[in-house]
Amino acid sequence: MDYTGTWGVYQCFQGTDDDMIAAEDREEFFALKPNGKVFQCVSMSDGMIKLKYGKKEFRVIPKLYKVVNEPQYKLGDIVEIIEKSSIGQIIDVEWHIKDNTPFYFLKIEGKRSGKRYKDYEVKEVR
Repeated sequence: MDYTGTWGVYQCFQGTDDDMIAAEDREEFFALKPNGKVFQCVSMSDGMIKLKYGKKEFRVIPKLYKVVNEPQYKLGDIVEIIEKSSIGQIIDVEWHIKDNTPFYFLKIEGKRSGKRYKDYEVKEVR
């Protein structure tokens, strides 16, 4: 299957699934704390897929990749929190497995939000 252009999660655990990540990408990939994050698959080659998270790219074996719906908002997007009328930047896009929906963490006034936001709680600033 060609995963190029899809969005998905890659649930893996350091120390258990190390061989699923390209050796040169392992340290940075596990430092990202990848479980739950939503990646974009940008290419496939040599039996591996290349996952992108923001500006970072990682080569992984596709066995643990699970396709999910494309999130409405992406890393770096500037959004308004509808309830508060405050502005923030999306710094993490993660997947809620039970609800089967994305959620977002924002940077607001230089600090990471403690609250996670869903699509209906924010809107894009134009």
